[in-house]
Amino acid sequence: MNVSTKTRYALRMLVDIAAYQSTGKVKIKDISERQDISQKYLEQIVTILSKCDLVRGERGPQGGYVLTRPASQITVAEVVTQIEGGFSPAPCIKNGFVDCDRKDRCTTLDMWMKIERAVHQIMSETTIQDLLDDANRKGIITISDGMPEYVI
Repeated sequence: MNVSTKTRYALRMLVDIAAYQSTGKVKIKDISERQDISQKYLEQIVTILSKCDLVRGERGPQGGYVLTRPASQITVAEVVTQIEGGFSPAPCIKNGFVDCDRKDRCTTLDMWMKIERAVHQIMSETTIQDLLDDANRKGIITISDGMPEYVI
């Protein structure tokens, strides 16, 4: 029931872009330094995020990335679905559907379905803006006068 590193880094990247895009396009190099994630890995991730229209990029010296819509309109569920293809606590459950020969006599199926629904609900109700606000509350990213700052 682990979320991949790629998904965790994609969420961190989106929060970083949300925090810093008010000052202009956000460069991979800057995200890499703030998040301590390799630029090459971020480039792979941003390709996926661009293809699914979560970020828009521009090349060149003035280039960088911005979110394609407000952070409050991008859910964690959407990101997880794009990167992971969905979330499942058990291999027999895929996006709410059961694919198992034992489904009519499985003693744990209902529990796995409840877990999947609960996790999906939490991820669907949590936005990139919620993650940014949480980081701000915890003092991880301090946003004052529209200028974010990571606190180390």
